[in-house]
Amino acid sequence: MELQKKTILNKWGEEACSLGWVSVPTLLLFAQKDLNISASELNVLMNLLMHWWDRSEKPYPSQSAIAFRSGLAPKTVQRALHSLEDKGLIGKTSTARSNNITRGRNYYDLTPLVERLNGISPLILNRLKLNKVLG
Repeated sequence: MELQKKTILNKWGEEACSLGWVSVPTLLLFAQKDLNISASELNVLMNLLMHWWDRSEKPYPSQSAIAFRSGLAPKTVQRALHSLEDKGLIGKTSTARSNNITRGRNYYDLTPLVERLNGISPLILNRLKLNKVLG
């Protein structure tokens, strides 16, 4: 992890990394079309991933924060989250407004996305190998 952080800092610089960085498998970008993820959905998904540091702890960012950061309308963020859930890529659990930690924000489960990516990986890898041979 320390080497990865050093590499990221070397590439992007201290200022660009001052708020942290997000680790995302490249497969997600290669599989975007296969998973039927729109550009807005990918943007929202990246915002969820930004809050997901430990596999066992589900992120719970507010939809308004995602809208603010992404420049998407709050309704667009809502639609993207519903669509990602309908596609079986994320799970959602509601919480009570009285919860001192989440204050009514949803918990988002990214395990379905991990499972889909692991399942689709051989298809994408074969396609890339075939494209390299034919390309």
